[in-house]
Amino acid sequence: MQTRWEKSFGWCCRDPCGCVASQRTRLKCGSTGSNLLRPMCPRIQRVTMRIPNEINRDNLYRRRGRGGTPTQTYRRLFRLMLALALVLMVMRQAARPGVYAIFFPETMVPVQSEPASQSTSEPVSNEPTVGELSGDQLRSEWETVQAAVAEQILSEDQTLEKAQRTPTRMEQESLIAQVDDGTVWRAADQPALCVTLALHRSPESWSAEPPFESVLETGLLPLLQQPDVYRGRTVRATGKLVRVVSVQASTNPWGIDRYWDCWLQPEDGSQRPWLIIVPHLPRGIRELVPEPVDDLESTDSVDVASPLPTIVVEGEFLKRLSYQSADGAELTPVVVGHVQAVRSNGNAIVGAALQSANAKASGTPTVTQKRSLSLGMIVVISTLIGVAIGGLVMWRSSVSHRRLRAKRQREHVTLPMLACLTLGFSFMTMNDPVVFAQQTNTVEQKEKTGAVSNDASLLDLLSGFDVERLRRLGDRMRVGSNGNAARDEQAKLVFRLKRLSDATLAQQLSGKAASVGDAIEINGTIESLQYVAVPEELIEFLSLRQLVQLVLVNDDGMQIRVIAAPLPKQVAIGDQLSGVGVALLDGDDQGTSIAVAGNLRWRPKQPASLGWQVLGELDVDITRLPDIVALSRRPLMDIDSQVFFSMIGAANQAGSISADSEPLGPIAAAMRAAAVEVSPTDLLKEPEKWMGQWITIDVETVRWTRVSVELDERAQQVGSDHYYQIDAIGDLGNVQLKIATEGGGSVMMENRYPVTLVAAELPAFLADENALSRTVSKPVQVEGFFYRLWSYESDFMASHGGKQFAPLLIAGRWSDRTPTSKDPIGVSWIGTFAAVGVIAAILGALAFAWSNRRGDRLARRQRV
Repeated sequence: MQTRWEKSFGWCCRDPCGCVASQRTRLKCGSTGSNLLRPMCPRIQRVTMRIPNEINRDNLYRRRGRGGTPTQTYRRLFRLMLALALVLMVMRQAARPGVYAIFFPETMVPVQSEPASQSTSEPVSNEPTVGELSGDQLRSEWETVQAAVAEQILSEDQTLEKAQRTPTRMEQESLIAQVDDGTVWRAADQPALCVTLALHRSPESWSAEPPFESVLETGLLPLLQQPDVYRGRTVRATGKLVRVVSVQASTNPWGIDRYWDCWLQPEDGSQRPWLIIVPHLPRGIRELVPEPVDDLESTDSVDVASPLPTIVVEGEFLKRLSYQSADGAELTPVVVGHVQAVRSNGNAIVGAALQSANAKASGTPTVTQKRSLSLGMIVVISTLIGVAIGGLVMWRSSVSHRRLRAKRQREHVTLPMLACLTLGFSFMTMNDPVVFAQQTNTVEQKEKTGAVSNDASLLDLLSGFDVERLRRLGDRMRVGSNGNAARDEQAKLVFRLKRLSDATLAQQLSGKAASVGDAIEINGTIESLQYVAVPEELIEFLSLRQLVQLVLVNDDGMQIRVIAAPLPKQVAIGDQLSGVGVALLDGDDQGTSIAVAGNLRWRPKQPASLGWQVLGELDVDITRLPDIVALSRRPLMDIDSQVFFSMIGAANQAGSISADSEPLGPIAAAMRAAAVEVSPTDLLKEPEKWMGQWITIDVETVRWTRVSVELDERAQQVGSDHYYQIDAIGDLGNVQLKIATEGGGSVMMENRYPVTLVAAELPAFLADENALSRTVSKPVQVEGFFYRLWSYESDFMASHGGKQFAPLLIAGRWSDRTPTSKDPIGVSWIGTFAAVGVIAAILGALAFAWSNRRGDRLARRQRV
């Protein structure tokens, strides 16, 4: 009969071979501890203890009760030596600081101002006084005075030959203004280069005269695209140092003998190099140049070995330098200044020099680097470390076993203790502080005032025309005489009026009746129109092939006969025209006004689209839109400025205006509701179809740049003193685009294509008010007016001998298409369905097995 111990632990008290353990063994099995799982049967021990070793494939435990030594000792020793060699190699590689540089990047080390050299320090006089002079010294006093005078004369001659002084900021600005941008180094550029180097020659000269503006954080692309905005301004350039070139300076009055050209690899991801010019190299970078420095010629260069150190240079942007590369002529921005900070990035030479410089600056003694440990010492230390780790593991194992036995003997947790723990945890959770930070953006608006001239005459702006000449032309038009002489005068007058801006013409308007030569307001409905050819001898000079004769009727029913520049072909009778022209008859003498105008604004009675209607209501000159279509695939030009800036402000208003605002709100709401979703392929195929249309496109942003607007008139049209250019990428779908280049070749593009976006303001998920440019990748949906196809320079197309062209969209509304779900493709649902399927299969298998067993039992009963 089995005892309680045999019933509870019968699986360990009986072995498969049939032998039964003794009562002593059973009591030992029933006790708590490690003996619970120890098999007492020798046969079971032989079966369960064969755990292979990874070194010699032998048993980890020594066989008890049997003699003999382990076999194949030499193989075990060989494998242990290989393992030890592998450990040593890993330790030597782990000792390299460059391995951890990518995980633990260094901080920038500011450049310390170095003490002056002994040659420039003031000499300390050790000469005795007159009372202490001996007889021989008194006799040689006259000779000493003569030597001092000769030395002074020599020093003065040297000073005259090579003058040295510190320039001012005003001299620097005047010389930088004379620099030729986009060219190679010229003789006129050397004074600006040398004066800037002189200002950055020493820490004293850096702070001798404070800069007029703060340091700008910028990248390579803004300097290449907007050189006029940044020229002469203090910027900060950051990049990895690739090459150092020693250059002999030309003769200059500021004592600059030699300077250094540092070629950097920018950190903003640009593939073009960055030229930085400094008067001297700081500690850390100087050690990369072989000594002595005087042995280097002006054309010698030193390539920096990897890993490349990073330097930060503060200085003034001088020009865009043209240089020859493997791909042809390229442009790179030139920044002249001083090195402000250095980071070694794991470079051994730079790191050692920076550590030595920091130790001297802090006053701590420099610790000499000890000789590396020998291989024997490394083996001994490794062995000791291994033994210590093994002892620690064994000690921790014994402690864990004791704790496990103690936990088994503990009493269960009582209900009052559990309640106390629950209340304490709830109190800590409820009192966890949460801080919400809110940032407020303040917008500053500039008050702009415009002075209107009291004199309404346009004669001062129309060179060559006087009152008599205009009156004769008006008399001819009144009697209907439109011969060659009249057409010549009309074409010349229209040409001069076209060159005047709308703001200039609007300033000349006055409320009184217009006389001959005064500015007159033109506003009315087209009653008739007729095109008149310009004489052939004037076409080449005036760039006008025809004029248009109009008869307008204003709101008072008064007719106005106007000669103006050509209008779009879509202009029809019944449309509205407005503008400012010059009066050819006195208003009091005739009932019908006769005037000549340049560009007139057109407001169609039946617009071609809602987009054109909204643009016309928002004071955009849609008369020029057909001319903009002719500029497709060309860079932005001066003619674009008449429409481009006003369309930026109109798109911003059209995207934000509410549907309740009168009178434009309902029209803008209908336009946004009827927006057509297009792709880059549609815009590339038919750009003239989408000109001025409100469209929707899905793109992914790459980088945005803030562009300054300098003219007050353009800033007023945009609504701010800047706008943003966003480089983006759109999806081409399954279309392959073949672009012909100027050299006769072609470039094949597929999958993705660049798209350019322009906006007056950025959405909150892209904006950064402290940056001039930013690289950000985010999928967005953009609504706005399509402008045209424009071309620009890119490294990819330049390598194939052509220019990149892309759709230009003026954005008004933004939508963030970043997925808000943590599982956008439904992986969790897939896993749920898979889990349900597995569970259903298991249940089905169990049901099938239960059904088979039930059938077997019924069959056995029938047999009996």
